[in-house]
Parts: sequence; structure tokens; C-alpha cells
Amino acid sequence: MKKAFRIFLACILILATLLSMVACNEDTQGSQTPDGDDQGSQGEVGGKDPTPVMCTVSYENSSLQKQSVEKGTAISQPANPEKADSVFVGWYMDADYTTKAAFPLTVNSDTKLYACFYSYREAFQKARENTIGDNVPGFEYSHNMTISATALGVAVTGNTVGNAKYSNIGEVNFYDESTNSGLLLFDGSSYKIRRGSSLQSLSLDENGRMKSFAVEQVDSNYKYDSSSLAKAVFTCTDDQIRSISATSQKNVYKLNTDKNFSSVLSTIVNYINHPMVEKLLTELPESSAETSLYVSFNGDKIDSYTYEFKVAVSQLQFDLKYTLKFTDSGVAKNIVTKNFSNVALSAADIKRMKDEASSIVNLFRGQKSSGYNFQVDTGVDFSATSSEINATFKGSAYRNIQGSTVFFHNDIDIDSDYKNSDLYKDQQINDVHVKLTKLSNGEVHLIEKKLLADSTNKVDDFVAGDSTSFYLFDVLTHSGEYSFAEKITENGATVYTFGLTNSGVAALLTWLNSSLDLDPLDKATVDALVFGNFDASSVLLNAGTVSVVVKNGALAEINVNIEGDFNTRFAGSVAFATAKDAQLKLDMNITVNTDGSSFKPFDTVKDAK
Repeated sequence: MKKAFRIFLACILILATLLSMVACNEDTQGSQTPDGDDQGSQGEVGGKDPTPVMCTVSYENSSLQKQSVEKGTAISQPANPEKADSVFVGWYMDADYTTKAAFPLTVNSDTKLYACFYSYREAFQKARENTIGDNVPGFEYSHNMTISATALGVAVTGNTVGNAKYSNIGEVNFYDESTNSGLLLFDGSSYKIRRGSSLQSLSLDENGRMKSFAVEQVDSNYKYDSSSLAKAVFTCTDDQIRSISATSQKNVYKLNTDKNFSSVLSTIVNYINHPMVEKLLTELPESSAETSLYVSFNGDKIDSYTYEFKVAVSQLQFDLKYTLKFTDSGVAKNIVTKNFSNVALSAADIKRMKDEASSIVNLFRGQKSSGYNFQVDTGVDFSATSSEINATFKGSAYRNIQGSTVFFHNDIDIDSDYKNSDLYKDQQINDVHVKLTKLSNGEVHLIEKKLLADSTNKVDDFVAGDSTSFYLFDVLTHSGEYSFAEKITENGATVYTFGLTNSGVAALLTWLNSSLDLDPLDKATVDALVFGNFDASSVLLNAGTVSVVVKNGALAEINVNIEGDFNTRFAGSVAFATAKDAQLKLDMNITVNTDGSSFKPFDTVKDAK
């Protein structure tokens, strides 16, 4: 048995050896060429690599040389080619520039890459369309304006920093916020918010208090700042851009547009809060200003935009630089706005806040005895004089109520420019200090305070009215409807702030024209009005508020601040009898005093003096 197994094992070994020899012989024979030279292939024992398959890459529409690469090689993007007066856009896979090459690009056959160029104008148009065009779902840009001016040797500066967002999704479609600082600008911040077709514009003062609010209806195209400073990017049509040329800076181009000097200057002047600089700018001839516009685009979108405005004349050196920087073009985001807490914007909420403030004012008005100090500063500026036409009314008002009779004592000091040569010189418009008092016996006397001896006149035809009983007090009654209301409580005080409207300001100025009497002694030969014979429909408000300050539950102050424009004239004056556009200012303060609570009517004129 064992012998048979050994014979079987030996047979197996012999068979294996024969098979191995046959395999080796076949392998040796298969590796030979007809001429006996070795021609091994990759992966074969003892062989050599075959000749690789090569592909040609050519770079059409450029000066770049053809490139030969092995099939399957991934090539990186070549250096950007150049072409005179053109911008390189990118490499494409076809001559029609429909398929853009994606790098690294794997080459598996002969390949042609086509360099695409645009003229400067085409490149700008394409970049603008890709950045803010109709089909762009969203974008964001920061904006910055720096101003420096030296006027008559005095140097001042100003700065505005802001950010704007557009998105075609969400409740808010456009939101712009900016903050001003420096002596050249109105301190504070401003906001624009578009919800659908409604655009809200809000401004806050340097303390974060609401200054103004307005609403207008816009269409879906409202998604960027279209002021004169940014028109070249946002709203200029193709034919309004005269030329685009390269600069020494890479990807930066100079724009030459159909500039409208007057509209640009009007925009700049609206920003400025410095009468001297503003006056000098408005008197400039167009040739004295140098403007430069630059845009940078890298690839197919706008990166930044710069507007420069320079003036160098003997009395004024002025430099303005306005820049935009785009980000996130093509991205739609939900926009989050500032939270304007404690602000009422609807008519019902505004009325509710006004009723609250009015009830506190009426409580003070109904006190048996009360008193307050007041100061009113007015200004009308035609930009034709060295300074605006000013008037100041200051003093105090006291009253005591006995049944239906209101006894009062008003002390009024008047200082104005209306006596000057361009207005009413030698027409008895003079600065005066008067007291109008109602004695305990019911007599009303007008007392002119003089340096040496007072002059007293009994007013026999006196008719009782709020203009004297509550001198300048009824501001809320005469300021019309409001655009917004704000209620802020801090440091033990509550402040109600109400936004005036154009019509409300007109009503308030009409009331003050009759209440602020420049001629209380009736000596003048003309009827002089502190705001002139103005056109109510021409009033255009820049900022206007009425505020009511409450402390410990009682009235403490009433304030009015107005800046705007209107058309007015001063009938019978020397220089301003013809209606002209002018700027107006009004600052009014009423402050409750402590001694008014004990006031009683005087018994005699001597006591009243």
C-alpha cells in the first residue's frame, strides 16, 4: 500500500515538472519579435514601455504656443492672454463661446481652447448685467464717502459709511443703512427699506432718535442707490457712457459719461451741513470742478466703483471720494433690518402716541398756575447774503387761571436781522424787549423795557386768545398730521417724538408767522412776517420733528426742530420782495419752570415791570 502511494506521488511530481517546462517554453517563444529583438510591453516580465499617445492643445485667438501633452493629462489654466483695448474674459471650448473651460482640464484628444475678449465697453456692460442686472437674484455692496474742505482757511471733514443689500426673496427686498460723522455732514444715520412696492426712508440723529420718516411707492427695479454719484454704475444707459479706457492699475478703467454738473452739485450740497462750504460750492462755475469716475471688474462682475470730485479755487479746496464695493453678487439672502423699537408708523399707532402726549400737555395747560421759559430761533437763507436772516424770540410766560379767566404775564425779548438794509431799514422794525401782562383787575398792558425809562401802554381793545394766554405753547395743535411717532423712556424721562410732514410744517410756519410778532409795538410802516409770504405748497422738509419730554409723569419740555426749503418773499423789503427759493430753519424750545406754580396776576403795572 505504501509502495503504491509513493509511485502515485512520483507521477504527480513528474507531471508538474513537464507542465512548468512547457509554460516557460511558450512564454519565451511569445516574447520574441520576428527579427529577434526584445519588444516587451508594460506589465510584461522584462519588457519596456510603449510610445505614449500624445495630444495637441492649441490656444486660439491668442499668441500662446501650442502644447503637446500625454493623453489623460490634466492641464491647469494658462496665463491670461492680452489684446489691445480689450479685456480677457476666459477660455472656452468652442468658437461660439458657449461652453466655458473648467480647469484643471483633462485632455483625451486634440483640443482647441478659444480665448474670449470683450471691448472695454462690452466688458463693462456684461459685468454690470452680471452684478446688478434683471436676472441677478441678489447682491450686496458697501459704500463710503469721505469729504474734506478748506474754506477761507478753515479745514473741516466728513465721512459716510454704509451697506446696502438686495434680494428677490423674503419680505424685505432692499435695505440700505448709512452713518454720518464729521463737521461737514449731518450727524446721525439713515435707512431705506423696500418691502414690495413700498419704500420707507428713515433718519436718526446722533443719539439714535428718529428725525424723519417718509414712504413712497416704487417698482421692482428699485434695488440700489441711484443718486448722481452712483449713476454711472446703476442707471447710465449705454449711450450716456461716452468712453471707457484702461488705467495704469490692473482691472481698473476710467469712465467718461454725460455728467450733469448741476445734479451732481445738488446731491453733494444736500449731504453737507456747513453753510460756508455750501455757499461757496453753489457759486462755483462748472469749469472749476474736476470729476473722475473709475470702475474695476475682474472676470465677469463689477468689483468696485469710485467717484472723485475736486475743487481748487482761491477760497475753497474741496475733495470728495465716493466708493462702492460689491460682494455676493448673484446670491439671494433673507435680509434682516435694524429693529426700530418703540416706533409707530401706522396712522392708528401714531394717533395713540399723540393722544398720550397731548393728555400730558393738557394736564399742564389745565393747572391753576404754571410757567415756562421759551426760545425760538428762526432762519431764512436765500444764499445771496453772507448769512441767513435770523430772528430770536426768548423769554418766559406765566399764567393763572381763575374760573374762565386766564391771567398771563409774557416777557418777550426780540433780536432780529429784519431791521437791516436789505430788509426793512428805517421802517421801525427794531429789536425790542416787551412785557404783555393782564393785571388782577383785568386790564392788559404792554410794557416796553428800555434802558432808562420803560414805556407803558394800556391795551383797550385786547381780545383774549391762546396766542397770548398760552404764548407759543400750542405746538401740537398747529403742526398737522405726523409721519411717525417714537416713544423712548430712559434716565427717568419719557420722550415722545413726532415726525413732521411738508403740509404740517407749512401749517406750523403759518401759525408762527402770526404768533412771532416782529413789531409788537405797532410802530412799523410795513407788515413784516418772520418767514415771509411763503408758498405753502413749496415747503420741502429735510428734517422736522416735534418732541414732548415728560419727567415724573409731568410735562418738562416741548421742542421743535425743522430744516428744509421753501419759496418765499418779504413784501415791502428792499432785496427780497420777489419770491425766491430759500432754506428755512426753526429751533424752538419750551421748558417748564418751577416758579410758575406759584404765579399770581400782578395788581399794578409797577409790579408787572
